[in-house]
Amino acid sequence: MPNTDCNGISMYYEVHGTGSPLIVIWGIGGEILSFIDLLKLKAYGLYKIIHYDTRGTGRSGKPDHEYSIEMMADDTACLMDSLKIKTAHILGISTGSRIALSLASRYPKSVKSLILHVAAARSPGPDEPEALEAYDRLYNTMIMPGFMEKALLFPPTIPSFKIQFNALVTFNSVQLLPLIHAPTLIINTTTDRSTSVSMAQELHEGISHSQLILLEGDHMIARKDPDLILDHIMVFLKRQEVMT
Repeated sequence: MPNTDCNGISMYYEVHGTGSPLIVIWGIGGEILSFIDLLKLKAYGLYKIIHYDTRGTGRSGKPDHEYSIEMMADDTACLMDSLKIKTAHILGISTGSRIALSLASRYPKSVKSLILHVAAARSPGPDEPEALEAYDRLYNTMIMPGFMEKALLFPPTIPSFKIQFNALVTFNSVQLLPLIHAPTLIINTTTDRSTSVSMAQELHEGISHSQLILLEGDHMIARKDPDLILDHIMVFLKRQEVMT
């Protein structure tokens, strides 16, 4: 599968299918290959699915310096340029939702529609102790020696994960939400300890033309019940095609 040079790194990406471009942006350090396999089946002949490894993760470059969510949004725009994609549907999952939000605010003409899953505009604050505890648990688990190598096919390094994590926790796009005008679907869950329902509502209230769906489940629902999420995504995408 191909790589392209973007903003000083080699970026790994895959393209599947034909049709309107749909770019999938994963969460921190991770991949959900079964989710992509099911998406390819449901979207066959309708969408060209592009997914890639963000900087610091997988088969993309892992530079040993600080980078930001905004930088990763710029990487996404660079990938689109290299593939000659002027506009695309964007699906952001977890940390990928932050990258998608940054992309939509920085490159509004590039985003045809926005799908945000287990998403938030910011990381939790001191008044959200349960979410902070979930963040701490994620961080401490991921940096355990050998854990990522066992959990992921193409893991980040511990240093690159730490850089990505810092980019996640320092990003705050609440003030940018009014700048996002693309049709937006937010799919969050009711028992996600790291991303509360109130965070989903904050997104919904901040983005005009957004729709909020709350499903029973936790932050890992894309792994546990991808069908449930993808059914809502396909309905939303087909509606966008009809409207345009």
